[in-house]
Amino acid sequence: MTVLDRYLAGRLLSTFIKVVLSLVLLVSLIDLVVTRQNVIVRYQVPWTVVLQFYLTFAPTILFEFHAAAISLLVAALIVLGRAAQDNEILALLAGGVSLRRIVRAPVLVALLVSFLVFAVQESYGVSASKLHRHIQGKFFSKVTDRTRHGVSWTNLGDGWTCHILKFNTRANSGQDVYLHAFRDKRLEEIRAKRIFWDESQSRWFIEEGRRAVFDQDKEWEIISTRITQEEAPFQEAPEKLFALSVSAQEKTATDLAKDIEDARSLGVPVRDHLVNYHVKFAQPALCFVIIWLAIPFAIRLRKGGIMISFGISTMVAIAYLVLFTLGAGLGYMGTLPPPVAAWTANVLFLAVGLLLFSRVPT
Repeated sequence: MTVLDRYLAGRLLSTFIKVVLSLVLLVSLIDLVVTRQNVIVRYQVPWTVVLQFYLTFAPTILFEFHAAAISLLVAALIVLGRAAQDNEILALLAGGVSLRRIVRAPVLVALLVSFLVFAVQESYGVSASKLHRHIQGKFFSKVTDRTRHGVSWTNLGDGWTCHILKFNTRANSGQDVYLHAFRDKRLEEIRAKRIFWDESQSRWFIEEGRRAVFDQDKEWEIISTRITQEEAPFQEAPEKLFALSVSAQEKTATDLAKDIEDARSLGVPVRDHLVNYHVKFAQPALCFVIIWLAIPFAIRLRKGGIMISFGISTMVAIAYLVLFTLGAGLGYMGTLPPPVAAWTANVLFLAVGLLLFSRVPT
């Protein structure tokens, strides 16, 4: 790297670190004062738990709230804007240095930050999200039972389909069970009062029910047996059946892709999860996209400094969040394919940034 590259890269990285730490602390402080303060005081939550709560909340701020990309935008506007105000860029252009050559270091820094954000998201972000959910559920959530709900699984072992009216995800047990499978012109049916997963045997068991076989042509029951307790006719583990019930933030991209394929094999809808999968790549890529918007805005700054930088950053951030939310929402609704839904905002912003960059006077 040349002296120019080291100069701009060093200033950009140091400013980025300061801004991103400031944003994380600011959001955490606002959340503490507005949302958590009363609960902490009322239930005397230990300060060590509060500290751990916000340390594990940091990845959410950086990735889901796009604080990393916004920090890079602010840092680039400050560093390159100051260079433009001090006529450093003008001097370089007058000395025959092209604009592309000037911005090489900031673009490489943005690319590096994108890869770094993705790496942190896939490692610390995953483990932190799991711990954060545990702390929030234990100390900061109302005591309500949200673990009981109806579930349906299709394409199970040997062609069975299972419907459970009330299922407890904590205990891996359910009530009011109905299973059926088609065999040529016959229908096998099982109705049971209870189903549960036996961890020691790695098996599902059903209790207090009845097994029947129906002939579809004759429309009458030909076999009926009573069930006290027996193994269920399928043995897919709960980890596979409920893989997609875990938040995408608590999985790596590889794990999420595997869970999506497993869910497809069971006939579970995966459209929303495909959008989340592509978002895992689109969010870090925003750091590279945002630098192309920062450069033309920063070079045009002549006065106003930090205030203008934060003003522009706020407008760009709001515009991106609106487009990103709209695109993701259309993806969840099925109006847009998942890759298009996740990447639309990035593509549009990159196109606008490159267009503005090409029109910067040199």
